[in-house]
This record gives sequence, C-alpha cells and structure tokens, in this order.
Amino acid sequence: MTELTGLASASGHITLVFSVQDGAINPINQGSRGIGLCIDPDVPACNVKVKATKGSGNVLSNLDNGDNHLQKTVIELLSDLVPELLQYDWQINQQCGLPQQQGFGLSAAGSLATAMALQRALSIEEKLAYSNSYHIAHLVERKLSGGLGDIAALWAGGVDLRREPGCPFLGENIGGNGVVDGWYTNLKMIVAWRDRTTRHTSSYIDNEEWKNRIRISGEEQLEALQSGQWNNSRWAEILSASTAFAVDSKLALDAGRNELLLMGEQVIETTQSDASPHLCMLGESVVILPQSIDKEFQDAEIAEMITHLNSMGLKSTLVTLSEKSLR
Repeated sequence: MTELTGLASASGHITLVFSVQDGAINPINQGSRGIGLCIDPDVPACNVKVKATKGSGNVLSNLDNGDNHLQKTVIELLSDLVPELLQYDWQINQQCGLPQQQGFGLSAAGSLATAMALQRALSIEEKLAYSNSYHIAHLVERKLSGGLGDIAALWAGGVDLRREPGCPFLGENIGGNGVVDGWYTNLKMIVAWRDRTTRHTSSYIDNEEWKNRIRISGEEQLEALQSGQWNNSRWAEILSASTAFAVDSKLALDAGRNELLLMGEQVIETTQSDASPHLCMLGESVVILPQSIDKEFQDAEIAEMITHLNSMGLKSTLVTLSEKSLR
C-alpha cells in the first residue's frame, strides 16, 4: 500500500496579559481572557510531517526525549471526529523554530499542526480539517494543562484580544463559546530567553494561589481594553497593560523574570531604541516591542540588540507577527 503523508505548520503565540477562566464544565469553553501576539521566526514556529502505514493508531515521533504524549493525545481525541486515524500507525516528525516551554505557545502550535497534518494525510476536506484542528487542539491543551488561550488566539491571528474564554464557535457541534478578535500589521520584534527548562504552564494555572492572583490582575488590566474597537490604535494601551500585569500579578518577581526585564531595558538603552521589554507568559523570556506601532525596528538595530542580548547569556532571535496561524 502507498504510504500516506501530510504536512502542516502553525505559528506560536506570546501572551502579554491573561485572566484564568477555567470554571466551565465543558473543557471546550474553558480558557482565558487576554491579549497576545501570534508569531513566527524566519521559519514557521512549528512544522509537522506525518507518515501513515496500516496499523492500529500507534505513534512514533522524532522527539529527542521520547515524550510523544501530546501527539498521542491529539490522535486519541481527533479519532472521535476522524475514526479512520486508528486504522494506521503514525510516524510524526515535529520541528520547532523556537524553544519549548518558554512562553511561545509551542504546545498549542504542535497540537494544531499535528491535527491538521494527520487529516491532510487522510485527505479530509480542507475546510473541515481546519475547524477540526482548532477544536481538537483546544481540547488537548486543556487535557494536558498546556495552555488556556493559545488556540483561540491562533484562530484569530495577529494581535489578539480574547474577550470570552473557550474555543471560538467553529460550526455545528464543533467549537465553543469563546469570543476573540485580532488585527494584523507588519511587526518585527525580538524574543530572548534563558537556555534552560522552565516550569510548565500547569504549575501556575493549576495552582489556586497563582490562578487567583493572575485572574484578579488580568481582569483589572483587561477592563479598559475590552471597550471600543480592537485595532492598532490600542498599541500604547497594550504595552501599558502588559507592564502593569507583570508587576501586579507578581509574575515578574517569580523565576527571576524581573532580571530579564532589566536586561531588556539595558539593551534598549544601549542601542537607543524606541522600544520596551515585556514578559512572555509563562516562560522565562521577554519580547522587545517598538513603542510605536508605526515605527518598525531597522535591520541594523535588530542585529545590535540581538548581539547585546546574546552577550548577556541569553538566546534571542527576530520574530514577526503572524496573520494566518495554521497553514
């Protein structure tokens, strides 16, 4: 029998402000309110290639640590919508252009791209596969406590505002009650991170003390942002809310994140850039953003900032805003 193959890629996501909203009984309606940025480095944040041979739903992957739990969970949940998945064994090759567990939404990207690649291998109609992928990826994120709002954000693309928690409505019997808006512009930014394994998102969102603190701080910052149109006129408010949320939630003081902000500020001062550093929730990472949405970083300026960040012992790279998150 001819081997079946499927390819898909997905963007990552940076959360700048969020409020945990996981009280709904149905996980499709759990999630967060918040704001963030859909991003890609010079290659898509996550690329997935799958190959299928006749079998019974077993999974092989290229992950160095042998942990393909996320991919197995995608197949387990997606098989409810696409039962023929279980008629094959799957070799899944995932490559990421950014590091895992650093606040770049790669578990969401991996879930989304894997679900889409699997369905393309089976020649599922593209529009249906697209909706199925978001539905299933959202459920995977909730089941594994890997994230609360990344999938909804990636569905909107660009600069997202998650107004109501949950997966957005995707069609009859698919999706949830989530409400999310997004806007797009050409935007270059720099991300920098510590080159080490960090705390998993679940250690925050499954902890009642952290969850309550994040919810209170997030709702306070989101109140004004929820009003009015969601477009690039809100950029200054977004930057201000991100800074205030990091402090008020005390996330800036945890895991040495305040040191990352200070390093970012030092680099900005050294390069005399019109920019500000912001935490990427919930990694040990920062994103350096232009103060004006209409004033792009110049190539020489970007190279200089990256050089300085690397000299401080951080890893860093240029990323751009992504409009179409799943392709």
